[in-house]
Amino acid sequence: MSTFATPTCSGDSPNLISRPLEGLLIVETSSFLTGPFASMMLADLGADVIKVEPPGGDGFRRFGHSRAGFGASWTNANRGKRSVVIDLKSSEGLAQFKRLLKKADVLIENWRPRVASTLGLGQEVLTALNPRLIRLSITGFGDTGPLAEAPAFDSLIQGRTGIALAEGRNAGAPAVTPYNMVDKVTGVFGSQAVMAALYEREKTGMGGHVKLPMLDVMGYFNFPDMFQHRTFDGDTSGWKPPQSQVLETADGHLVISPANGAQMSKTLSAIERPQWKDEFKQMTDPVLMAEEFFRRVGAVVKLQKTGFWLQRFAEMDVPAAPVFDLDQFLADEQVINNQVHSLIDSPVGPIRAARYPASFDGRLMTPRSGPPSVGEHDAEVQALADATTKVAS
Repeated sequence: MSTFATPTCSGDSPNLISRPLEGLLIVETSSFLTGPFASMMLADLGADVIKVEPPGGDGFRRFGHSRAGFGASWTNANRGKRSVVIDLKSSEGLAQFKRLLKKADVLIENWRPRVASTLGLGQEVLTALNPRLIRLSITGFGDTGPLAEAPAFDSLIQGRTGIALAEGRNAGAPAVTPYNMVDKVTGVFGSQAVMAALYEREKTGMGGHVKLPMLDVMGYFNFPDMFQHRTFDGDTSGWKPPQSQVLETADGHLVISPANGAQMSKTLSAIERPQWKDEFKQMTDPVLMAEEFFRRVGAVVKLQKTGFWLQRFAEMDVPAAPVFDLDQFLADEQVINNQVHSLIDSPVGPIRAARYPASFDGRLMTPRSGPPSVGEHDAEVQALADATTKVAS
């Protein structure tokens, strides 16, 4: 267990809030978003996460929109961690890394399948080094099979798992989502898998190796709705993406989501077209009915401004929402009420960060610190590794 855990007393400061995973030491060597997002969630829950970076720092640090060498995406997946630079390709660096792992509870990596063995960090080595260590290995396709060594990125997984085709709704050109959905979903599953492994360790006393392919994650995540036409054995019917629920108004757009007959009826009453109800009841094909419903409702909604319809739908208890841009979301009264975001210090000045979404007996897991500079915590992590050696001797 880590000796650098957050204090367990209560208070207003993010660093004084008792968190569920305090005392847990996680070593993370991953890049891009999958592993870093998983470990950051665990850090938000109280774990001490040490990010091991190669000489020069994680190459993803400067990716995309950035300020003073800190990429925003990297920052948003690596705050709340400590950084140490270790050259795993050198004998001295590998020895330091192994000393660190002797003290760790969890190792999170997203190397290609054979990298660990090449470095001399195969599972048999890690088990001998620390039998209680839980290792999470995130890969693109798994460590066996024809794609085991293939490069894997978010957009490639979207293409292979049906997402890109589904995004080309209603016979449009296939498209990938403009955000890294696969990486983030994989990170969520990664943090869940780590906590399951920790619970199992409480019963067995032993660590283990958790393997998490991005391909498998999306096969699981997409199945409830995207693959409904492949659920029943022998079903080969085609799937048509649902009708868009975004409607144009006189001055913008809004979203409605009537999920049952009663709500559809209320929608027709809200737009003052109750006479259509009987016509829709006569339609036997639910897909065609939905298309016609949104086509007709959309034609009426287009005649008035967004504010008019949001008020009208609210009065009639019709599920509806505005289509916000980023700043409108940040300024939304409910978002502010829920304290979703806060400003925290960082090496490049104040940054906005989102808290872990769950609360625990009223405790909000607000961000504890910004992202680390490259090797910012070299000295204290070296001390931790040395302390491990003394304890083991």
